[in-house]
Amino acid sequence: MSHFTDTFSVGFYCRPSRKSPKGGCPVQMGINLQGERFFISLPRKANPRQFKKMMASQLPNDLKDYLKSIEARLYHFQTECIQNGKPFTMNAIKLFIKSGYTSQGITFQKLVDEYLKSMYLKYKGGGITWKRYRKYEIAIQHFLEYDEVKPDMLVAEIKNQHILGFKHKMMSNDYENSTIAGWLQCLKSVFMFGIRNDFSKNNPFFGFKIGKKTKVVRFLTEEEVQRIKDREMPNERLKKVKDLFLFQCYTGLSYGDMALLKPKDFQSNEEGIQYLRKNRVKTGIEFFIVLLPDALDILKRYNYELPLLSNMKYNAYLKEIGTLCKIEKPMHSHIGRHTAATYLLNKSVPMEMVAKVLGHSTTKQTRHYAKLLDRSVFDEFKKLM
Repeated sequence: MSHFTDTFSVGFYCRPSRKSPKGGCPVQMGINLQGERFFISLPRKANPRQFKKMMASQLPNDLKDYLKSIEARLYHFQTECIQNGKPFTMNAIKLFIKSGYTSQGITFQKLVDEYLKSMYLKYKGGGITWKRYRKYEIAIQHFLEYDEVKPDMLVAEIKNQHILGFKHKMMSNDYENSTIAGWLQCLKSVFMFGIRNDFSKNNPFFGFKIGKKTKVVRFLTEEEVQRIKDREMPNERLKKVKDLFLFQCYTGLSYGDMALLKPKDFQSNEEGIQYLRKNRVKTGIEFFIVLLPDALDILKRYNYELPLLSNMKYNAYLKEIGTLCKIEKPMHSHIGRHTAATYLLNKSVPMEMVAKVLGHSTTKQTRHYAKLLDRSVFDEFKKLM
């Protein structure tokens, strides 16, 4: 089936040579503009013989109606270009097709779908890690949850103020500056992908400085940890969450690593000192933790099987504990890890050893935990008096 208008033609084909393993053959659309050809597979498959019969039939059918609607939109686009004095080129046609056959441009959801599809292929090919792929998904999810942005918005409608508003919203939700900067960088790459692939010409990040800042490490003081330890919880749910959090504060484990602990992971040396030696889920780097008495008390309470729950619920319940204990810092699972690292460094444990406990490959990663408490500063200066 084809249609000719001067030097512009549209045709549809179903070639037996392109048969898929499941038996169907993709329906292709061919476009010819002044001798330049472009072929694209449509999201439809058919048997080549049935395809010919359906296209030749005088009776209406689903496939024929579908292809005629695409053809009609292409010719309407040609007319629209001529009437508005816009160039009708093969690149313009490709952009029109990629935009979902709308001259208004591509929607943000469509751009996101195309971008994540390309990043998933990179992940499958070993070009990026799963963690990296998930970072893009999370950044996009947060952006779509921002009140001023809707999935069906055209990319051309997203402006600099939307990016700025999103940044301010994330800051008001107490996310770290470095985390927000990482998400903004992910979003920028989505829009740059759209420009590179002719989906859109809009870059709302133009002139916008992401300005990645040094990560601010939040941790609890010894007094705040003791406050949580001494506080009686009103129910079993919060009692368990309290124990999990304190266990993090005593070990420096991330929630992901803690969630995978099994009774067999706890070992003892010849002196009877219990310890953990495993590889981190996030990086694969080995960590080595000597279990302090407070951590052992918690483990024995649960017979070495910690009462775990989802990370999302855990963080939500930690906020309740923070309120009950009158802790003004944002409570989340990673603050327990920060607390353990800072406590060890303030007790003069060498940075190399703290790096081993945390499962860091170098001490460079550990340095941002080296925050001295006021009391430690006073203790050091007392020696000089």
